[in-house]
Amino acid sequence: MKRLTLILLATLFVASIQAQNIKLPKPQKDGGETVLKSIDLRQSDRSFKDGDVSLQDLSTILWAGWGESHGKRTAPTAINAQDITLYVFLETGIYRYDEKANELVLVKKGDYRKLTDREGGFAGNVTNVAIVSDFSKYERIKEHHTKFVFGSMSAAYVSENMYLACAGMKRNLGTVTRYAAHNEKQVREVLPLKEDEHIFLFQTIGYKK
Repeated sequence: MKRLTLILLATLFVASIQAQNIKLPKPQKDGGETVLKSIDLRQSDRSFKDGDVSLQDLSTILWAGWGESHGKRTAPTAINAQDITLYVFLETGIYRYDEKANELVLVKKGDYRKLTDREGGFAGNVTNVAIVSDFSKYERIKEHHTKFVFGSMSAAYVSENMYLACAGMKRNLGTVTRYAAHNEKQVREVLPLKEDEHIFLFQTIGYKK
């Protein structure tokens, strides 16, 4: 009886943890503007309505940035290191994007969106994505400068894919990429990052005013 009770408690504990994650809808992979029209429409926006984007739109944007398609990533990386991790800052918490499960895995409860922005900035009340590169994935590269260049390339590819998704989805979506170095120290205090993981960019996403 005691063993059965412990098993039930363990099951409930695991379920409670899993319940905090967010299962995303399937990303939209058709419709919208053509690729060339999306490039034409692409721009940076800095005026957003308060509030996170919908889970449907977020699913499509994250998939475009760093999802899987036909067994490959939607964005390239140098030497195929696949060094990128995306952390999503929502009002309910910080989540890691699990592209295989199409799920947001809870990292920390609470609204930390303002940590990605400067005081009095425009990005603190909308969705933000931290684009992180793990330099340890570049095992055969010895020079730190080369790792930095490669990580920058990976982050830029991911960011541009998210730009094009926002431009082409016909949802009045706006986005802008922001340099993360100004806020990296404070964000690292709430993210479980290893020493070799570096935040390159914040992708701010919202609905235009």
